[in-house]
Amino acid sequence: MNPRPAESHHCQSGFTLVEILVALLILAIMSGLGYSTYRTGRISAERTELSLQRSREIEFGMRVMASDFAQLSPHPVRDILGSQRLPALRGTPGAGKVTVTSASLGSAGSSSGSSGGLSFNSGSGNSPGLSFNSGSSFGSTTDPSAVPMVDLTRAGWSNTAGQQRSTLQRVSYALVGEVLRRSYQANLDTVQGNKPVVQDLLTGVMGVQLRYLDGNQAWQNQWPEASTLQGGSNPTADIQSRPVAVEIIVQFKDWGAIRRVVEVAG
Repeated sequence: MNPRPAESHHCQSGFTLVEILVALLILAIMSGLGYSTYRTGRISAERTELSLQRSREIEFGMRVMASDFAQLSPHPVRDILGSQRLPALRGTPGAGKVTVTSASLGSAGSSSGSSGGLSFNSGSGNSPGLSFNSGSSFGSTTDPSAVPMVDLTRAGWSNTAGQQRSTLQRVSYALVGEVLRRSYQANLDTVQGNKPVVQDLLTGVMGVQLRYLDGNQAWQNQWPEASTLQGGSNPTADIQSRPVAVEIIVQFKDWGAIRRVVEVAG
């Protein structure tokens, strides 16, 4: 009697269609969650980088302005015709629109001549009694009404290249649209054919307010003082005069108002 052959058992392994679909669904969900997390992190990183860039721009711009005023020199300059001497500092109340007061930003109080809560017309840098050249160093601009709100002579212009020029520098500021521009020229006195260097210092600026502290500890809205403009006893001293300190308030669209009080050296 022949023995029966052993039955062969074949174990079939694999995934069913339902298992594959479930795995794909889980993979899709995990991928979606991962992409959402990555996208959120990327957007956050981009916003952080933009915020840092903005912070560095404002910090740099305010530092440049503070340095210019801190190093004010009592050196007047001549106009382009050479027939008139211009004050070492010619300053207006500012330009644009500033809606805050000095007291709200931590000022110790306003003295006579203060202008808490000034509101300027954008682009109007002129002030009664102060004469500014409308064809100034900001000539090529989309805003033809933009004129300097302050002209000053500063010292300490480094000359590492050993060029044949003065270490004094004539600097102007103007608010053109929402951009605060700084202009300087290689020659201290304005001459024909002298092309100034214009720098976009701060963007997103709504307005700039300036005040000048005189020797009597009173804040003035323009410099030289109004009494000086009407005729002083010593014209030479008048055009060389400098304030004790300068208050700068810059109103930004995104950062609000930033205030600096700069002590003038000497």
